[in-house]
Amino acid sequence: MKKYLFSLVALLAVAAACTKEETVVNEVSNDAPVFKAYVGETKALLEGNKVKWEATDHISVWNGTQTADYSTTSTGDSADFTTSDEFGSAGSYVAIYPYDGSAVFSAGSVTTTLPAAQTATDAGFDPAAHIAVASSTTTSLSFHNAVAYVKFTVPAGMDDLTSVSFKGNNSEKVAGACSVNTSTYALTATGSETATLSGTFTEGSTYYLAVAPQDYSAGYTVTITRTSGTYEMVSKATSITFERSAARDLGNLWDGSIVLEGTAVASATPMTVVAGTSGKIQFHQVYSFRGDLTAGKLNVRKSYSSTAFQSDITIPADGNYHVMYNMTTGRFKVYTQEMYVDFLRGDANGASVAPWKMLRNTSPDTVDDTAPNYTLIDYDGNLTGARCDVSAFPAGSGDYKYNGTNGNDKSMPSYYADDEEWTKGVLYDGLQIFKGTGSGDSEELSVVITGLNSSAKYDFRLVSARFNASPAARKTRFTIVGLTTYGPQEVYQGWKPANIAAMSTYDLMSIHKLDFDGISPDGEGTVTIKMKGIDTGTRADAHLNGLRIAKVL
Repeated sequence: MKKYLFSLVALLAVAAACTKEETVVNEVSNDAPVFKAYVGETKALLEGNKVKWEATDHISVWNGTQTADYSTTSTGDSADFTTSDEFGSAGSYVAIYPYDGSAVFSAGSVTTTLPAAQTATDAGFDPAAHIAVASSTTTSLSFHNAVAYVKFTVPAGMDDLTSVSFKGNNSEKVAGACSVNTSTYALTATGSETATLSGTFTEGSTYYLAVAPQDYSAGYTVTITRTSGTYEMVSKATSITFERSAARDLGNLWDGSIVLEGTAVASATPMTVVAGTSGKIQFHQVYSFRGDLTAGKLNVRKSYSSTAFQSDITIPADGNYHVMYNMTTGRFKVYTQEMYVDFLRGDANGASVAPWKMLRNTSPDTVDDTAPNYTLIDYDGNLTGARCDVSAFPAGSGDYKYNGTNGNDKSMPSYYADDEEWTKGVLYDGLQIFKGTGSGDSEELSVVITGLNSSAKYDFRLVSARFNASPAARKTRFTIVGLTTYGPQEVYQGWKPANIAAMSTYDLMSIHKLDFDGISPDGEGTVTIKMKGIDTGTRADAHLNGLRIAKVL
């Protein structure tokens, strides 16, 4: 098979033709039936490219007792396949592409091989690895894709690339011997833990590596081999699903350039560590490092965007720093003294998940609603001297202290955005200004942060959500006051997932977060977060679930 560019209109026309065209059965001299084979997958395999038959294609067809090698001399969305083998007509047939003389057919499945070693094909895939199956009670065969694809682009300057390998981080089988269900087209690999694409690669071109579609429970690793060295791109250590007949796009391959210069000692962290040419990098346009850097200069030397180049960032020798690439701004930043505040006021619905911390007065981790001026701690659990005053939200008021709707922080998975890990559990509980049915905006209340460095700048990220509420029913307006006034910005709160699966894929960062960057505290080191519920005609409630404060270096 070969892929060609196609339009949606053309694809729909092909689908219609496949359903309306009557099958024409011609007989050859050996009385074997002629099969008309269609590219039956109505979903575009390669996101804008369509698979079509080539004149040299062969398929294996099974009639329940015999297997034959069928070939075509046609090209296009459908093609007639014939055989010179002895092969009889039957009440049902199973077929597989590409032809495999060793394939074993049985009721409901076919055993074949997904090559662990695949050949690089410019702007496409290795045809030998594009496993597709069909089953039919007629001589009309509609083929369906059985594999998933890793998609990547070779960046400029990588003219010495020799291979790209893929493996699951939990020893999943990704290629080799496999079986395909002929009803669901689900492929299960039992052979190799690695699949490798090798050959000649062209800078700027896109390639596809076929792998078994499944959940990779601990993420996956892509190994890049060049004549100049070998290095890895490592995904987040969380379950990632590769779907049948779909391609997961890695974007540009990391080219191995030094991302951070300096001596680094990695600390325990859920984020990917970058430490020189032998390091590892999290690759969805996110460069993250956390560790103790030596005093001196940090040079950021490579990124996806030329505008992100920065150098000679001074690193003091006094603590822990986090270097992050912000996808929105296209710039690197260096943070220190990051404080993650979960406005969950008790642990009835589960303790906050790191790096989020509940408000506390002192160590140990206790919450005392009678003393609402809480000392904040940093990412590593150290007291910072900064304090969070939530006295405007009295503990005994149901209007001002929201306990969530069946909240359970413990069970919610983490979500990664830009530079950091967020737990969806922070969505459940928090501060609330209750107004009720639309009758004007709510009053304005404030959360006051004191003890900040008056000569520093801070980035504030606010999460504002109301679980199990209609998406547009609640809206909060935030204004931040420090040395000057920042904002206002507004955000809708409601999210009502249909089920647990919907919760696990909910993109809170694109919907329920607001960023206030470069905030200068006033001369006393104070920043005030003002919040007000805006009348939507349904409600006028305001919510604040979580807060990140990060000192910008």
